[in-house]
Amino acid sequence: MVYMHGGDIYRNPAELDFSVNINPLGMPFQSVEAAKKGVLLSAAHYPDCYSEELCRALAGFHGVEARQVIPGNGAAELLFALCQFLRPQKGLVLAPSFQGYEEALKGAGAKIRAWELEEAGGFAVTENFIGSIRGEEGILFCCNPNNPTGNLTEKRILYQIAERCEETDTWFCLDECFLPFLGPDKEGKFTMIQDLKRFPHLIVLRAFTKIYAMPGLRLGYACSANSWITEGLRGVLQPWNISIPAQMAGIAALKDRKYLEKTFQMIAEEKKYLEESLLDGLVIKLYPSVANYLFFEAQIGLKEKLLEKGVLIRSCGDFRNLSEGYFRIAVKTHRENKALIYRWRESYGKTNYDTGDNV
Repeated sequence: MVYMHGGDIYRNPAELDFSVNINPLGMPFQSVEAAKKGVLLSAAHYPDCYSEELCRALAGFHGVEARQVIPGNGAAELLFALCQFLRPQKGLVLAPSFQGYEEALKGAGAKIRAWELEEAGGFAVTENFIGSIRGEEGILFCCNPNNPTGNLTEKRILYQIAERCEETDTWFCLDECFLPFLGPDKEGKFTMIQDLKRFPHLIVLRAFTKIYAMPGLRLGYACSANSWITEGLRGVLQPWNISIPAQMAGIAALKDRKYLEKTFQMIAEEKKYLEESLLDGLVIKLYPSVANYLFFEAQIGLKEKLLEKGVLIRSCGDFRNLSEGYFRIAVKTHRENKALIYRWRESYGKTNYDTGDNV
């Protein structure tokens, strides 16, 4: 199997990993403590196979019913479980977008049709896409904000997509894993979680991985108001798929509102710093991003040059509808961001810049 994602520090040793879009603050302190306690408990007990306390916490957090929440061993498990349960003959994806959708479809034996987003329009999803949903595919996957581009699909277009999916009997899986980085005001205007009952074919996907910086614990969840799909997902997921440490860390994380506020402030400040730095002669084109990562076009071979300096970034040449020369970097702490920019300039012989607190 060819690994097609970021974060492969095991085969690409690096001091700084900008290839995965994780909250630079690290796990909330209360989550760390809860996970530690969970490690001790997990040695002598099975996890709750229904994750009831976690589901109640998530339901309260989003204002939905606990039975509408299905936890998973990361969002990836839920993607694969969804395709295994539905067994669609064909799936519809946007390109470029997260490659996990195609992996899950292929794993279920489905064929794939990709709608290619236009570079001239910043790879945005527009109303032109609505007509491509014809009912030939059993499921549509959409990511908002999109990965790797970081652009946001307007709510009115999401409504049109959802309505079209209802008309054509197409399941609509909306991945909102990066939406929390927009902050509570913007997130509330774009999330579709409160629209689950309005659209029975809608499944919203979320994860603790990115916003709460716990990729190693593996914790995600899906939300749907359709009891047929929720029961079907539970039927294909293995028992005890959520470890005790993951359940306890997730419950604790949802209580820490100050952590989220600090995250929004840091991401906004550091993203501005990175944008200004990249536009100062480092990239060919920088695309607007609302997420905690930046997508840009730069010189081919940039990933290899930075890896020589101990920095790992995400080359996007393996994304459908992209080519070599497209890259994505995460927004990290100021110290790490300054180190990235310094090493980047150094790799091209531009060393007459302040090193700052470089790593």
